[in-house]
Amino acid sequence: MTQPAERLPRESLLWIFAAQFAALLPQFAQLPLWIVFAWAFAVYWRLEVFRGRRDLPGRAVKLLAVALAVGGLALSYRRWFALEPMVALLAVSFTLKNLELVSRRDAFLSLLLAYFVAATLFVYEQTIPYALYGIVCVVIITAALAAQLGNFSARPRRALGLSLKLLAQAVPLMLLLFIVMPRLGPLWAVPQNSASASTGVSDSMTPGDFTRLSQSDQPALRISFDGPVPPPEQRYWRGLVYSDFDGRRWSQGYGVDPREGGAVHWKGREQLLPEVGPRYRYRVIQEATNNPWLFAMARPISDTRGVGETEDERIVRRGPVYSRFAYEVRSWPRETLGEIHALGDFERRRNLQLPGGGNPRTRAWAEELRRAGFGAEEISRRLLAFYNRSFTYTLKPPALGADSVDEFLFGSQQGFCEHFAGSYVFAMRAAGIPARVVAGYQGGEWVAKEEYLLVRQYDAHAWAEIWIAGRGWQRVDPTAAVAPERIRDGLQSAAADEFMQDSLLPLHRMAFLNRLRLEWDMINYRWYQTVISFDSDKQQNLLQRILGEVSPLRLATFIAVPMAAALLGILLWLWFSGRGETLPATSRLYRKFCRRMARAGMARRSGEAPRDFARRVRAEKPELAPMVERITAAFEKAAYFDDPAAEKQLRRLLRLPMIKM
Repeated sequence: MTQPAERLPRESLLWIFAAQFAALLPQFAQLPLWIVFAWAFAVYWRLEVFRGRRDLPGRAVKLLAVALAVGGLALSYRRWFALEPMVALLAVSFTLKNLELVSRRDAFLSLLLAYFVAATLFVYEQTIPYALYGIVCVVIITAALAAQLGNFSARPRRALGLSLKLLAQAVPLMLLLFIVMPRLGPLWAVPQNSASASTGVSDSMTPGDFTRLSQSDQPALRISFDGPVPPPEQRYWRGLVYSDFDGRRWSQGYGVDPREGGAVHWKGREQLLPEVGPRYRYRVIQEATNNPWLFAMARPISDTRGVGETEDERIVRRGPVYSRFAYEVRSWPRETLGEIHALGDFERRRNLQLPGGGNPRTRAWAEELRRAGFGAEEISRRLLAFYNRSFTYTLKPPALGADSVDEFLFGSQQGFCEHFAGSYVFAMRAAGIPARVVAGYQGGEWVAKEEYLLVRQYDAHAWAEIWIAGRGWQRVDPTAAVAPERIRDGLQSAAADEFMQDSLLPLHRMAFLNRLRLEWDMINYRWYQTVISFDSDKQQNLLQRILGEVSPLRLATFIAVPMAAALLGILLWLWFSGRGETLPATSRLYRKFCRRMARAGMARRSGEAPRDFARRVRAEKPELAPMVERITAAFEKAAYFDDPAAEKQLRRLLRLPMIKM
């Protein structure tokens, strides 16, 4: 059993566990379940030790607990050098530290770990709710630190009050450092778990994939333009190109994805683009997808660090987009690019590839058009006219069998964008025309107040591109032949009866809630623009606006002046607090009593305790002793036991005439 002197007070323990719980709560969904139960069991064991029902574990038990924890981490994670096992290791350290939480030093170490765990929260998300929760965590952890000063400071009101005061005093310094500290990149990178689920457009497409995305109204992209805004029919945000078809599934094919060795130009290809002519400049804020591909209009160039261009006119990032990511893009319309190089033999074969068998009716129909001598544009025109004449655009198409293209073209004739794009490319390839499927997003909602385009997951779209000699790759959207309002006005207009039909709360049908949702998105947009994306360029521009010229002398002055003002404020606060203006009400009342006693010829000595002063009054002026003792007793109850009734009694006694004292 631990000796009583070694034990932490109950209030200190409870504050430590509250701080741990606040820091770990957002991580519970990420951590293995055994860590959550182990932490809860360690807290229970430590409370039992405090109650005297159990002993602290010995060295053998601690070594066994460490071995079990290491084994559990090894079994739970495939690799150690990743974000999730690092956070889990901090959580395990909490758990193990609770088994030897004895001294104040142990308490301080545990609470310092809590700050680190709270900081890992922002590795996953940097949204406003997470930021607010992070502030709550810091307040609770700081209050727990304050509570370690003693039983008196462990009272919730005092601990939280001291925490808020300390953090409020740190805010000016925090803002100053946020503005002036160099915006350095990470010294090392810890990858996230590659097995985590991806969101948004996938690296392959089968019938029904985009239909599922149409049920989500989560933001995907926010796009602001520096100059002209493209019209709705030009808002195609391409992210992936599917060239391989196995009879049912469209995919990028081997060697296209950068993760499989696909060629990427990381320094741009400015020399291949015209110096002047129509182009769009814009900034994209992309939500996390856990994938490396980014979204932009055709023929993009990006100067953002770590972003490169692929041969099939896409942009990708060096690493997966694990959190919200902003990048700059310039796009040239294809008709401004001038000379078009011939399609290489390998690319031609890739974009004419079809399975060895299957879909015989479509193959025969396309072969008949090819033998008739029709060119690529005429075959495309006839196929689009066929779509326009006979097909229905729906979010709930019937299931298709093995010959999915034949069943769609000559059977159900009901489909979503992936059905039209996939069948179109198959038919064009069967006719001997290079074609490919392109996936991304189309359209978006223009937010006039903040002047940006909001693209949601239900704007996910698939279209086609065909190769025309002398003109290169040309976009063809078969969906536009069936439902042109989908391209012009969005999915909600094209499929009004089916749009978000299965959602629990159809916000799009509630004007007021829809406006609130849009306002919230604008707030998030401002938050990201102002805080999260405050990089070195924005920092330099802000400092130039404030200082005029960013020089070492001006920067030092900019730092020194606020710090001097803060120190002056602290000195003034100490001065006035020394004069008693910030003393508790009970202490001010007692000082008033002491001044009245001094006027009566009985001055209180410096450093003399209230009880000692009362004994001296009894000895020197016995006639005043009864009243002085009553006042002293009321003061002690009010000051040391937070007794409101005693404070009222003290006020009442001090209102009595001096003669009665």
